[in-house]
Amino acid sequence: MVVKSYIKKKFQYKKITKEFVRHNKMVFEKFKRNSNNKILLEINNMRDSHIIYSYLSNVLAKKFDAQVEGFYPRYFSSIVNLIIFKIKKILNFDYLKVYQSFNVDNFVYPKRNISHAEIIKIKKDILKKIKEKEDIYNISLSNINIGDLIYDAYLRKYNLPTININEKKFHKFLEDIISLFFYWENYFKINNIKATIISHTTYEFGIILRISVKLNIPTYSAAPGFIYSHDKDNLTTFEMRNYSKEFKLFSYEEQKIKYKASSKILNQKFSGEKTIENKVSLLPPNKLFGEFKNIKRVVENNDKTKCLIAAHHFSDAPNAWGRLLFSDFYDWIDYLGKLSEKVNYDWYIKFHPMDQKENLNTAKYFLKKYKKFRLVNPMVSHEQLISEGINLVLTVYGTIGMEYAYYNIPVINASINNPHISYDFNYHPKNIHEYEQAIINYKNLKINYSKQDISEYFYMRYLNAFYMYPDELTNNEIILTQSPKAYLRWLKLFTPEVHKKLTIKIEKFINSKKFKFIDEEKI
Repeated sequence: MVVKSYIKKKFQYKKITKEFVRHNKMVFEKFKRNSNNKILLEINNMRDSHIIYSYLSNVLAKKFDAQVEGFYPRYFSSIVNLIIFKIKKILNFDYLKVYQSFNVDNFVYPKRNISHAEIIKIKKDILKKIKEKEDIYNISLSNINIGDLIYDAYLRKYNLPTININEKKFHKFLEDIISLFFYWENYFKINNIKATIISHTTYEFGIILRISVKLNIPTYSAAPGFIYSHDKDNLTTFEMRNYSKEFKLFSYEEQKIKYKASSKILNQKFSGEKTIENKVSLLPPNKLFGEFKNIKRVVENNDKTKCLIAAHHFSDAPNAWGRLLFSDFYDWIDYLGKLSEKVNYDWYIKFHPMDQKENLNTAKYFLKKYKKFRLVNPMVSHEQLISEGINLVLTVYGTIGMEYAYYNIPVINASINNPHISYDFNYHPKNIHEYEQAIINYKNLKINYSKQDISEYFYMRYLNAFYMYPDELTNNEIILTQSPKAYLRWLKLFTPEVHKKLTIKIEKFINSKKFKFIDEEKI
């Protein structure tokens, strides 16, 4: 039965993909382009992103009279994966066929083009300067800092909570990064790259971005819910720093309309309904707010401060938006564990429901090391925790910062690169000493739980944006998918008018040279 179901699904996906390929060949006309000019477009199997890639790459190809070249950003994890890729390339099938259907002319992948002896020499020079893991952040090649990319990529590749700088595995990984960097640096030197499109600004993907930006090449990151244009001041997708100032640029009448739209969706969220936030921030499908059935009490019924640590996935790009107060999420939790031994609070740790399984071993390590820590079932709702008396929340940069502020509960962030930094409904310490004092003296913090500011933030984060699908803000049952179902959804919604509007909007965004693509029409 399972095999039959699998075969049926594969057949359906093949049929959908074939229809999507035929659609692209009709929509994106072939035109003669200068073969010396290239638009670099990342290739991946994230089907929901292929649609926006098709529009962005074709608009750029016309603007720069260039061919589009697909690139795989990092080394293949095994010889088998490389062989599979080469077979797909030769036979033109799977997602490569989709890329070709919207005018991607060629596919490239990184090769080792620097001698091993040279790599070893560079690695040794780097390791001489690394006395502790914090020093990793200072690593630069060709005057381009990539330390944070190395840190995050290593954690992600091996699903580790932190880095041991003496491990041979880390040293070997460093060799691979050095080789990868110089391959892409050389590739940009010998090719006339007119624009670069990537999926992520983190991990190894960020290497291509930073080389491209240094050379003043138009560089974009894109997905179904965003397009960003990067420069030396915007190397990540962190766009929240100036929310408050940017909102004030709207007229008074515009602000009233936007407050109203945002407040309506916030009310839906805190009533337990799904909203656009569930898709953008990957919130769990179960209700975290609204009515709940209190089966068993979680929070102790006593007079102590009840502190909730909203833990993050240890290996999930801690530096995606910039540096934290700590080296990584592991050091953050370890620091709080030491603090728990000095401060007489009740300490609760709760993971995102999708994160606990992968992080359970590390969580158990900390529970054993710090006896005051208690692990909360990730499916317990925040509504229950609030009703039972949680009165302090600690996060690095989680969405929980807005959620508990809505209930007038103090939230202290462990990074100034957090989405709420433009507002004072959270507290944002600038260093570890200030962070510790804030936790100990949280009752004295000056925090403004302004519902208007929270509504303003929610608008700027989730509504002042771009969504590829016309029904994205109204159909909250659909979660973004990386399967061919994304193609089917687009085909059902597609009209010549939708195609024309999206093309014009992307053209205007590219010519505007703004950092973030915003689609006012959806709001």
